[in-house]
Amino acid sequence: MLTQLVPITSARSQTWSRITWPQWFPAEAVVFLILWISLLALMPERAFYDPGSLWHVVVGEIILTQGMPQSDPFSYTCAGQRWVPQQWGAEVLMALLHRVGQLDLLLLAFTAGLAGLYTWIFHRTLQDGMAPLLAFLLVAICLFAGAFHYYVRPHMVTIAGMAWTMAIVIDAEKGCLPRWRLYSLPAVYMVWTNLHGGVLGGLMMLGLAAGAWGSIFLVRRYGSLPYGHTPFQQWSDVKRWVIVLIGCALAPLVNPHGLEMFRIWQSIVGSTVLPRVVGEHMPLDPSRPFAWPVLALACVYGLLLVSAISHLRFSWLLPLMWLVLSFQSIRQAPLFAVTVAIALPALWSFTPTYRFLLAYGDGSLVQPPTARRWRPAMVGIPLLAVGLAFCVQQARCPIPVIGADWARLSTSVTPIELKEQLQRYAASVPPGTPIFNDANFGGFLIYFTPTLKIFMDDRCELYGDAWLEYYADTLALPPEQLGPIFEHWQQRYGFTHALIAATTPASSLERYLLYRSDRWHEVARCQAAILFALRPQQPTDINAMPSTADTPTLSTSR
Repeated sequence: MLTQLVPITSARSQTWSRITWPQWFPAEAVVFLILWISLLALMPERAFYDPGSLWHVVVGEIILTQGMPQSDPFSYTCAGQRWVPQQWGAEVLMALLHRVGQLDLLLLAFTAGLAGLYTWIFHRTLQDGMAPLLAFLLVAICLFAGAFHYYVRPHMVTIAGMAWTMAIVIDAEKGCLPRWRLYSLPAVYMVWTNLHGGVLGGLMMLGLAAGAWGSIFLVRRYGSLPYGHTPFQQWSDVKRWVIVLIGCALAPLVNPHGLEMFRIWQSIVGSTVLPRVVGEHMPLDPSRPFAWPVLALACVYGLLLVSAISHLRFSWLLPLMWLVLSFQSIRQAPLFAVTVAIALPALWSFTPTYRFLLAYGDGSLVQPPTARRWRPAMVGIPLLAVGLAFCVQQARCPIPVIGADWARLSTSVTPIELKEQLQRYAASVPPGTPIFNDANFGGFLIYFTPTLKIFMDDRCELYGDAWLEYYADTLALPPEQLGPIFEHWQQRYGFTHALIAATTPASSLERYLLYRSDRWHEVARCQAAILFALRPQQPTDINAMPSTADTPTLSTSR
């Protein structure tokens, strides 16, 4: 009976594929368009939630017009302090895109790049035994699991680089890695180094894989047990990989900052303060809704991995490293998602689920693993669509989703309603005038009011652990304790305006400034922020601040 079922299933699968995915419009093109349009529709604001999205553009402009900065050009708290842009390559690319098409082109490039990455993963998935429907479902789940951390910023380069590295490890273990891809790794890592510091993660993954393969090679060659899978079949293979790995390890040295780049990376990776005070560095919290897709993906990955344990290969285990690291820092969760997207299809054909669906399914979920070559339409149709959107943007046509002015800053995250008022203030004061600001508004001010000097922003490597901890602990103090410290900052730095976050309930700083209406007055308020200004007349005792218990009027009411 089984021998009769298999040919019927195969025929159904071929018929379904032929009708659904015609040769002139391949599945890859369909998937790219679905992913790209969905990202454009869903992320015109969210793509710019990260405060660094804006200051990265300004840094790129500085590099293009003035050369590589050697000290902090933006803040007065770190004026003259040594600072170099570690992500300079990506910042230059962002600045060039911004010159041509402002935020719209940045969004277009971001969404097209992300859709292109997962379309490439979809293409690989089809080759590993998943039919288009199941392959698309996997890609969509993995894309969604990491979506909470997708922003227009250099970190996206690391997500793509990690996918490329994972694919090389998988293909090497399967014995189908072309030598040109292996030999190109040092060059890829050299470019990656100058785009984002996440190259360290790629090196770590390569090192773990090579170490495991070397151990398996030695056990199989000199031991009595033929154990494990490894691309090292003879010493010439080991030599080839050692040369490539040495090239990859030396690649990070090729940067304009030399060894200082490693000091910057160490200050970020080794920080004990960032996981406590910066949201994207905090541990993954299973109680938060954005963590649930990551945990669901981890469960699916774990179940399929266990079901294929008898055929276990080391490369299949690498996503576990990123899952563990995600519980230390949520910024690693997208790396877990993208490595799972590469690893799951590789182990899929070894699972009982695959064998059952191949024998008894209708062909809509699984198919025999087959080589699938890239065809011109797979690339040409996406390029044509993106090119059309670019032309529409350059023509300033306000078409929804793909047209001009679709990209925008969120009023719930950035004080965009206060932009004109802040720009008028900046024009009325000398260049270099200081303004106090919430750290998350630093990028906004750098972008829209470049002549003002800011209090701080999210360049954590510049401010250091001690200052970040002091800043976070100070803002968490009750108003009667926070007030004197804030006034000390005002006297030391001389700022007369303060742009602070509007929160519910009101923050300690907002409550203090509202209480000290004799010294500070509210100039403007929007959904994201409040702008306060110092009154011309100043009291003799700026530290006079009754306790909360003695001052019931110290509240959020105005």
